[in-house]
Amino acid sequence: MRAVLVGLLFVLMLGVREFHVHFPGDLGSRAATAIGFLWLFGFLLGEMISRLSVPRITGYLLAGVVCGPFLLGLVDREVVSHMAIVDRLALSLIAFTAGAELRFERLRARIGALLGVTGIQTAVVFALCAGALWSLQGAVPLFEGQASGTVLAAVLLLGLIATAKSPATTVAVIVECRARGPMTDAILGITVIKDIVVLICFSLLVSLVLPALGAAALRGPGVPSAGVVLVEVLLSLPAGALFGLIMIAYFRLVGRQKALFVVAAAFLLLSLSDAFGLDPLLCAVVAGFAVSNFSGQGRVFTEGLERAAGPVFLVFFCLAGAALDLSVLAGLWPVVLLYLALRTGSMFIGTWLGALAVGESEEFRRYGFTGFLGQAGVSLGLATLVRAQLPGMGSAIADLVVGGIVINQVFGPIAFRWALVRSREAQGSRADEEATGCRTGGEKQAPEPHIDSSMKSS
Repeated sequence: MRAVLVGLLFVLMLGVREFHVHFPGDLGSRAATAIGFLWLFGFLLGEMISRLSVPRITGYLLAGVVCGPFLLGLVDREVVSHMAIVDRLALSLIAFTAGAELRFERLRARIGALLGVTGIQTAVVFALCAGALWSLQGAVPLFEGQASGTVLAAVLLLGLIATAKSPATTVAVIVECRARGPMTDAILGITVIKDIVVLICFSLLVSLVLPALGAAALRGPGVPSAGVVLVEVLLSLPAGALFGLIMIAYFRLVGRQKALFVVAAAFLLLSLSDAFGLDPLLCAVVAGFAVSNFSGQGRVFTEGLERAAGPVFLVFFCLAGAALDLSVLAGLWPVVLLYLALRTGSMFIGTWLGALAVGESEEFRRYGFTGFLGQAGVSLGLATLVRAQLPGMGSAIADLVVGGIVINQVFGPIAFRWALVRSREAQGSRADEEATGCRTGGEKQAPEPHIDSSMKSS
């Protein structure tokens, strides 16, 4: 039945596209039509693919890729660019969720360990990826004919970008699998810490190190100084805490229309962050953490998030898939595969060494690296800055990073879901289901993931 509905949606959307070819409509109407189509098609494809024990967000991404401007063209580039507000809203809700999932009582005794794993993992991934690329530069067409200083700058940038990850993908898989446990807590904590570390390191690299290598073009208006980044981080922490207090007051004094309030709060936080030069994601993480840990309103807040986030997450990942340029893979696939192999291997080694050094569990040492494979927002943002600030080589670096993201966003969630089941932290997983996914077989099934219950209640 779902396959029939998918076919009917395709026919309908093809008709709408042909109608607009002959009778051009305004961008707003095309965007509304595209969102409606992607929501329905992504939901159906996510449901179909989940029966194969594949995370639903992989289905959402594939729906966007198939319907995007680089395959069938049912959703054009202009519409994808116009819907950037959906990306920002979804990232804010994801940051709220990440903060709410960080329980102080569970992390208090482990903060030193999380900082240790973050530092060791980041250093190992950066050193191994950058070192391997530098050693293999003769076999990489990307570096042919480039000065040694430029190649070293590119290698350092690629090594640092390899350390970044996608909080959106990680949180979405955790929510879908309803995962709880020490490995899940550790991955969430490291996710929050790592974003801050990567942004500060990137700023230091492009403002202090690369100019000394002859890459002075990187010092442009799009790249903040290390001091600016540090001030932004320091101001975002108390601002997020203050916003959390405002949300706590609303839930205590009003407590109605929780989902609508959460969406409105996300929009307000975005506006205030833009106005005062704050980091909206860091503010949202701190706000969610404050509500969940310093009030009795954590459960109410989580309910509102679950009801509001489902439809937004779906459209967000569909649009992310539509924005992926598959032509990048066609021209750079050997280098992309090399880069992915280096990143995956070094991520496993870095996570294993970090977990071993701080005494983390055997499950985290074996499977924790899968929570850091997915890449999206932060990596795309860094690649965009490199493309804009480093003419010539910057475009090639950005294309390489985007090519890796295309693959990581498809296979990263699958690997992470498998790891959550293997570590028995996905709710409903049993010993005989470890190789099949979060949902149980036969008639008896695990509790439905939050992301889907939120869709049905919307």
